[in-house]
Amino acid sequence: MSPVVTALYDSRREADQALQALWAGMSLAHAGVYDRTDTSLQALRALDLTPEERHACEGKLATGNYLLLARARTGENPDDIVELLERMAAEPADEVRMRPPAEEAGAIGDNARVVAEECIPVVEEELRIGTREVVRGGARVRTRVEELPVAEEIELMSESVRVTSRAASRPVSDEELARSGLLRDRVIEIAQVREEAVVSKGVFVREEVVISKTTERRVEEIHETVRRTVIETEDLGGKVLRERGQR
Repeated sequence: MSPVVTALYDSRREADQALQALWAGMSLAHAGVYDRTDTSLQALRALDLTPEERHACEGKLATGNYLLLARARTGENPDDIVELLERMAAEPADEVRMRPPAEEAGAIGDNARVVAEECIPVVEEELRIGTREVVRGGARVRTRVEELPVAEEIELMSESVRVTSRAASRPVSDEELARSGLLRDRVIEIAQVREEAVVSKGVFVREEVVISKTTERRVEEIHETVRRTVIETEDLGGKVLRERGQR
């Protein structure tokens, strides 16, 4: 694949004139004019370019208004594109070129001579359709934490110690006296216990909210008009413009 040739122009008219001259005089695989609009940039990115070529084109568009991009057909010399663009750049932009054309075999007679020629470019608009992403809506989901009062009942146990005395009158045997140590100093402790509530919290998933996005493709028919140059010729007939030999 041959390399691309690019040129920058300040006006769309100059870029279109150069594009028409390329299509008329060269054998091209592709040629087009691109600007900084979203549609044009998307069309530029859709071309079969190397990453280096695409980066260079986008960099040039950042400094110029209109970018002419052309690629010669396989086997053609891309330098011919450069030479043609340089020749056009050297000519005045609005000059109507009046020059004798190269003679073609059988085009004019031996005694005929072309004294002037005006070149009328035949132009035609080309419809370019691209796409861009536009935000049309969406969904926003927020989460917040709220506190709710909760009341629960629980049964608790509590113990109480009571010390009382009661009357008694019975003999104590030697065996019981030795076993129980009634005649020795002793300390007896009885624990008094009660239950207290212990609170802990656990987290459980009760519901799930799912946010999803789907994509669908649709075909939309674009209706637009394009303009082109239509050449109409009219025979004006004989008319005396100037008589020679008279004063």
